[in-house]
Amino acid sequence: MYFDIRAEDVALTEAQAKTLDDEFFLSGPMSHFSSRIAMLLAAHRDSVVPTPEVEPEFFAALGLEDAATALAFTEPDRNLQVAVDALALRHHVAEALTRFLHAVLVATPRPGDAPCVWLSVADGPKNMIDVITANRDAINADQGRLASALFPTGTVIEGPTHVAFSTAIAWLNHAVKLLTDDELSINAANNKVKHGLAVSARGDVRIDLLVDAPVHDGKLPLSAFGDGRSVPIFDRPMLTYLNRLPARLGQGIEAVSLRVEVPIVLAEAWMLANIYGALFHIAAKKHFGGTLPEGAAPYPRMVAGRLPADVLANRPMGYRLAVTLPPDPARAPRPSGLFFPDGFIPITIDHASKTGAVIVDD
Repeated sequence: MYFDIRAEDVALTEAQAKTLDDEFFLSGPMSHFSSRIAMLLAAHRDSVVPTPEVEPEFFAALGLEDAATALAFTEPDRNLQVAVDALALRHHVAEALTRFLHAVLVATPRPGDAPCVWLSVADGPKNMIDVITANRDAINADQGRLASALFPTGTVIEGPTHVAFSTAIAWLNHAVKLLTDDELSINAANNKVKHGLAVSARGDVRIDLLVDAPVHDGKLPLSAFGDGRSVPIFDRPMLTYLNRLPARLGQGIEAVSLRVEVPIVLAEAWMLANIYGALFHIAAKKHFGGTLPEGAAPYPRMVAGRLPADVLANRPMGYRLAVTLPPDPARAPRPSGLFFPDGFIPITIDHASKTGAVIVDD
């Protein structure tokens, strides 16, 4: 073990708690997530396949005669992988931020244990809704506690700092929406990726809403598409998953398709990580008595005024479709439709009138 600690009692001692947090606060969550974001952005732009010459240790470990083809994939394959990983990363940041906020704002040690932030994160409530509810109640009772967790001691929350504080609150609420919203069920996407990869990732599907669809002899002219003539809905990688809704909602199974615009998803992740970095730095400074040791994560530049709506820019988020009827025959399934950051548009598909066509030049 790289730090000096030994089991001494059934409860955590003050000396042990200090040793643990001394170690914990030398890590850097902001740099960790920034590195992962940078890696995915690079992969989004570059689909280079590693070779035995570039990665000799990896291929040697495999011991395959045809090792050069072991990592064969296409550019569309890479695009889909990056889209799935970007969603998983955004969810990871949202949950990590929310749980760390609980550790520094709400958590109390178990009876007998000395206070330890690292243990508070590890020992936090299992159910995310319990974490979120406790955070909300604490902030609603005293927003000054949140301000003191985000900004250095003595900071006056006014002017640009007040804007930065309001921006942080907006992104904390955005994290909560990502983790709890049952309308588009974005949280379910992460679970389906994490537990068995129960998703369908497609990059070859395009869905547009056409003002007019002049199909003649099975052909649709290209001029039917364009500004003022069509609205692209899915023109990026699409992640589809099945979701059996909680019994309290009284619904059946739904299929959800998320439109994944990788740079935007990663921008969301960075905004959340920025707040996490601020919380972590302030907590570290309090732990070390105001003077941080060499190697401790610096305080990040807090973003002021860049709200979730600014980053998302009202792009289509996803589509919801009822797959099965509710258990109660008297209840109707939730309407199918398209989700935007600022609202939901119900869409009824006329399956009886469906037709096929080939898009051709005029």
